Amino acid sequence: MDPLLLPAPDRLVAGLLAAAEDYDFAGCDRLFAVAVAELEPLVLVRDVTAPALREAGNRWHRGEWTVAQEHMLSGVVRRQLSSALDRHLSHSDGPTILFTTLSGERHELGGLMGAFLAASRGYRSIYIGPDLPVADICQFCSRRPVDALALSLVTQPDVNDARGQLDELRRGVPAGTEIWVAGQAANLLARDHLPEGVVALPDLPGFLDRLARLKARTA
Repeated sequence: MDPLLLPAPDRLVAGLLAAAEDYDFAGCDRLFAVAVAELEPLVLVRDVTAPALREAGNRWHRGEWTVAQEHMLSGVVRRQLSSALDRHLSHSDGPTILFTTLSGERHELGGLMGAFLAASRGYRSIYIGPDLPVADICQFCSRRPVDALALSLVTQPDVNDARGQLDELRRGVPAGTEIWVAGQAANLLARDHLPEGVVALPDLPGFLDRLARLKARTA
């Protein structure tokens, strides 16, 4: 598609929301497919996917949308970003990053967006879904060492004892593995009380900066 004919990000967001509002799965899927195919990955994540998902969640919380409408949009995003992630991984040869969430944290799309964005920049992203017990994450990192463990945190940290789980992870994950906590609730963690070697990344620029630092460290 000619870039001049591609809708601006705000129009894409409006179109996705309108399609979900109308229960138009095919329209929603088609529009997001265009966005994935035509937009630079950072623009796709920052200016289209994240705002659309955030507004969908807000509409559900306000009682304006049904669960089905919100799930329709998130399902389209999950399926298409997973496919796009696989395509990027076919030629990724950089540092390896494991993406998941702590036990009890079921919001997975932030982690998927991070994995997709990292893979688009040459990192080996391993995305294994949400809600993993600490012991399972530790076993994975012990059996298949990774350069960094990226955890998406959306739920209030005290709900699932995020700090306690991070303490366990830091003890159980190899010392050379960086542990990152990203997402809208990451800034609620008291940074001065985080376990040594655990870094809170409360925004996208912080995540991108950490990616660059990891590549420099492992070069």
